[in-house]
Amino acid sequence: MLVKELKLQNFRCYEFLEFPVNKGITLVYGENGSGKSSIIEAFYFGLSAKSFRSTDLNNLIKEKNDLAQTFISFNDLNGIKITKKTNEKCKILEVNTKKTLTYSQLITNYPTCLVENKEFFFTSSSPEEKRAYLNKILFYVEQENKNILNELKKTIYQRAACLKIKDYEQISYWDKKLIELEPKITKANSLIVTRINDFLSNSDIATYFSKKNPWINNLSLRYEPGYDSKLYFSDILAKNIEKDVILKRTTSGPHKRTFKLDINNKPADQILSRGQQKVIAIILHLIQRELIKSKTKLEPIVLMDDISSELDNDNCNLMLKYLLDNSIQTIMTSIENTRFINEKDIIMFHVEQRGD
Repeated sequence: MLVKELKLQNFRCYEFLEFPVNKGITLVYGENGSGKSSIIEAFYFGLSAKSFRSTDLNNLIKEKNDLAQTFISFNDLNGIKITKKTNEKCKILEVNTKKTLTYSQLITNYPTCLVENKEFFFTSSSPEEKRAYLNKILFYVEQENKNILNELKKTIYQRAACLKIKDYEQISYWDKKLIELEPKITKANSLIVTRINDFLSNSDIATYFSKKNPWINNLSLRYEPGYDSKLYFSDILAKNIEKDVILKRTTSGPHKRTFKLDINNKPADQILSRGQQKVIAIILHLIQRELIKSKTKLEPIVLMDDISSELDNDNCNLMLKYLLDNSIQTIMTSIENTRFINEKDIIMFHVEQRGD
């Protein structure tokens, strides 16, 4: 299923916009502040009911209006319409069936892979952002993982509530729940990291980029479970109880899990340039897409914001070749279009409107 068109109403800087989408690569280019990122954000919002630029969705509504809407149509004649009114939850409507979808149903049926301009994060960002990357894969790989992640979130929330009032009996109860969940969380995440490392060693994605970037052959992810794995997790909870009560939160556990990137067993952030870090971001998101596709049989659309930033011409060409050779529907933005003009399979749109 391919995206055919995006329509916007009162979204960010756009009063109204009709935006046709190529089955291959669609490039939106223009100066900073012209509204490029708002278009990518609209695609992301239209397929996830979330924004990657703001946690407050009221910010999506154009000034002096009380609602914003996106409508995305597909080549199977279906469509998704999302309406966001000021201070109200989004209403998600599947046009053909006339059914209102939940957030979970929306992202289950219409997966995306987003590469933001800020995403040098695989070497420098917070554990929260790295967990979000792993969680997205876990969400699609097995239904059980969704339930485990939801149960973990509930357990951490309830334990924090008990820590605030020093209810040690209830803290003990939630400790047991957390101890039961920990091996399941660790196993699921460890398997995902192993699969990612397999892709880095034995996949077309790595092969395309390693010609220009031989260091990729020595790149690997190292999973960290969120606590000192040399110790029993139960012992760590017992040891940390006084600190947790003072801080009113659980300081160690699977909710703190993350991963590190190594090259020849050395931290990648101490070795790689910013351009090379962007190559990693692209590769890992393409791997994420393949993992989702292999499990769901769906074709996640790829969204890339300000893709030409920090990316040299050779790596840009390798990326385009992979996307085009594998018929991956992609929407990307760039300040300039000069490095794309020789690609006949790329449709380009120039934007001049003042963005926000």
